Amino acid sequence: MSRGDAELALVQLRRRVDDHFAAAVTRTAEAFACHEGCAQCCGVRFGVFTVEADRVATALARLAQDDPQLRARVRTQADDPDHDACALLVDGRCSVYDERPLICRSHGLPVQRVADDGERVLEVCPLNFTASVPPPASVLVLEAVNAPLGVLARMWDGAGERIELAALARAEDLPR
Repeated sequence: MSRGDAELALVQLRRRVDDHFAAAVTRTAEAFACHEGCAQCCGVRFGVFTVEADRVATALARLAQDDPQLRARVRTQADDPDHDACALLVDGRCSVYDERPLICRSHGLPVQRVADDGERVLEVCPLNFTASVPPPASVLVLEAVNAPLGVLARMWDGAGERIELAALARAEDLPR
């Protein structure tokens, strides 16, 4: 498979996660506190595989052309050691929302993951499903996202390397 195949597969995986999220909200809208400007899940710095990082870097380069002031704020935040939130988050909004990584696309959903002891664990945003239990159809099984993403990452760069989003935000923009 080529890089183009990996990129197409990533777009399809992102669409599946977005569709799952939309269906979960449609199913139980009253249980979701997620809304534009809510950045509860953006309070950490993290890294992503290069297959996703390259898309973020392209979005940052586009941002430098379209809104240089916003791009400068992103870079300033990334340089600030006291800024604990995601460097791409400005005024409660993601500066590269359309190209946000899969981890960001899945936040807010109830997720099932496998704990270190092998047990399946359900995790739910503390703002969501406060008065009800998530229906099974709304739960995103993380292995169903992470396994194909790991394969795509190895297809992309051969190693599945990760890049911190703050490092991308600090970097000079590549020409589009």
